[in-house]
Amino acid sequence: MDLVALGNVKHNGKWFNSGDSMKKVKKEDGERLVDMGVAKIDEVSEKLKVEEEAAKKKAEEQAKKDAEAKAKADAVANSENEKK
Repeated sequence: MDLVALGNVKHNGKWFNSGDSMKKVKKEDGERLVDMGVAKIDEVSEKLKVEEEAAKKKAEEQAKKDAEAKAKADAVANSENEKK
């Protein structure tokens, strides 16, 4: 998860100042930092992640549909060639 430091925070041996981005924080660590009030979830970054995942899933579904349509078209073409 991505966070934004709300003050001076030391996490995993690295210091972050107020407003600094804390990228790829483990979920359990991020929840702990948020619960302590020293960081907040980076809403913009998290929203981008969700959008990227949705776009990736959509692309994978489209690729699967395209592959199925090609396989079907190839099967029809092979069937027509066998009839000749």
